[in-house]
Amino acid sequence: MRLVLVPLATVVSLTTAAVAGAAPPSAPAILEPIRDDVVVSPGDVHMEATGFDDADGDGHECSDWQIVAAEPTIEGHGPGEVVWDAPCATGPLSLHIHLGDGEFQPYSQVLELPYETNFRLRVWFVDSAGETSPWSERRFRTEPPGPPGKPGPVPWRARQKGYAVELLARGLRLPVNLAMVPRPRSGPRAPLLYVTELYGNIKLIRRNGKVTTYARNLLNFDPTANFPGAGEVGLTGIVVEPRTGDVFASMVYEPDAPPPGEKVRYYGKVVRLHSSDGGRVATRQTTVLDIPESQGPSHQISSLSIGPDRKLYVHVADGLKTDAAQDLESFLGKVLRVNLDGSPAVDNPFYDTSDGITPRDFVYAYGLRNPFGGAWRAANDTLYLVDNGPAIDRFARVVPGRNFLWDGFNESMRSYALYNWIPSYAPLNIAFVQHETASDSGFAAEKMDHAFVTESGPTWGTGRQYKGKRIVEFVPDRRGRYRAAPRTFVAYTGVGKATASGLAAAPEGLYFTDLYKDVNYASPIERGAKVWRVRETRRPRISRLRFKPRKLRTRYVVSEPAVVGAMIRRLPGGRRVRLGVSRADRADTGSNRFRVAGRAARKRLEPGRYVLILRARDVAGNRSRPARVRFRIVR
Repeated sequence: MRLVLVPLATVVSLTTAAVAGAAPPSAPAILEPIRDDVVVSPGDVHMEATGFDDADGDGHECSDWQIVAAEPTIEGHGPGEVVWDAPCATGPLSLHIHLGDGEFQPYSQVLELPYETNFRLRVWFVDSAGETSPWSERRFRTEPPGPPGKPGPVPWRARQKGYAVELLARGLRLPVNLAMVPRPRSGPRAPLLYVTELYGNIKLIRRNGKVTTYARNLLNFDPTANFPGAGEVGLTGIVVEPRTGDVFASMVYEPDAPPPGEKVRYYGKVVRLHSSDGGRVATRQTTVLDIPESQGPSHQISSLSIGPDRKLYVHVADGLKTDAAQDLESFLGKVLRVNLDGSPAVDNPFYDTSDGITPRDFVYAYGLRNPFGGAWRAANDTLYLVDNGPAIDRFARVVPGRNFLWDGFNESMRSYALYNWIPSYAPLNIAFVQHETASDSGFAAEKMDHAFVTESGPTWGTGRQYKGKRIVEFVPDRRGRYRAAPRTFVAYTGVGKATASGLAAAPEGLYFTDLYKDVNYASPIERGAKVWRVRETRRPRISRLRFKPRKLRTRYVVSEPAVVGAMIRRLPGGRRVRLGVSRADRADTGSNRFRVAGRAARKRLEPGRYVLILRARDVAGNRSRPARVRFRIVR
């Protein structure tokens, strides 16, 4: 063995060179919370960072996330103590994370931060060499509790006179989107709506509210995970092809063999489902579009629609890869336009097959972050969308070839916006009430061409919220532009977890889903969510009233679904006496009957002349004129 002596000065210089050559990553740029001292929901703190840069060329291995108390909390944390953390989060969670993806310290049973308390978010990047960036910090404060709610069977209320919310169907699990059956028939068992459940099923809802399964187990992985967070992934968009009745659905899937060295959990795809029994049960499934690019929870393939040109329009989020939204050779952050067989439309803005079929051939619009909802407006044959940003959302009109300029920073979400939600209200879906859709849903003429949007607000938030949990209405001006701020159409008034998600205009109303089971829940993914209908109400009218005094039975017809009450009074010929009141009945339109109960059934009517009076009240409180029938009791 040969011993080599190196001068001390040389050792020092080599060590210094080695240290100087080690370049940790740059500090992250925090996108969300949007700025210091912003007020956020204590149960759904969106945390997002960007800007990984490493002078050594090392890769981004993971990120450490922490929420630190800035003041004493009700759980006993002191200033500077870590309240929540997610050490070395990888993949999409390294850039965008929610409370459900980490753990509260030291009390694991805590599910949200306390109200009205100051905190600091901290994050640093870790590179593939194990080097860490400096910490980046952002101060924020949790909001106070929402306004008090009212427990009851209907936790939604129409905020405009002449409209009411009523239950259509129940027992759903994470119902994300709705699509109307083409030309639905009028019978009570006729199919009316399809519903996508996030965790892999498509349900069929009939006019009478019965729920059956159209397709099941469409995902090739177990999506169950935390809310808010990694559990927000699965089956999303749905549209029905009007000529064939085939159903198109969008979802993510786990690839069998992702590229070597690439961290991939989900790719996106669109499938076409066909039935041989009139749209009741799917019998055949075909993948028409495959998007082999990594996507993340809540930032995935989403809305589907079929335009007046019979092309399929597919919305794809940026997958938390900001640069991809600006890259025409990526499917991410785009609206895609394809033929019904999944091939790109040859008249797309960037179609060019000189180098073969590439993502740019499919692109209709780009530069989007998370365009979750979209719908077609018949007045100008144009697609409109809602795009979710880190802290600014937008409602926009889609122009072929337009770059919506999403660049990773909130201010870019103002680009080409007809309206911005600041801070984010999480708009999910759009529907237009128009004569061309579902015979105008039975709404008044002054509602035609109005756009309705569901705002979900904080993920799995409890009770009424200051942001979201409502349906808003955009009214066009005289030139057909949506420039005014929206007005609330339906709002959540309950005490539970339900929030607005799916939305569709269909016969007899505007239909929407509440995403979670509202009360008596065990978890966000428990079955028990509902589909509701918002309909225009009119004063009920009672006709064809018949009464059989000997059996105390009545038959009548009511023009609107209503609560009907009855009363018997003795006519003059002595003192006027109220003899009895019936039980209140929920009555649908058509022939109805019931037996008079209460005191009138227990007490024998004395000889004399009487009148039976019926009144009806619908769910909006509109009252009918009294309907009367006179009768006589003789010995």
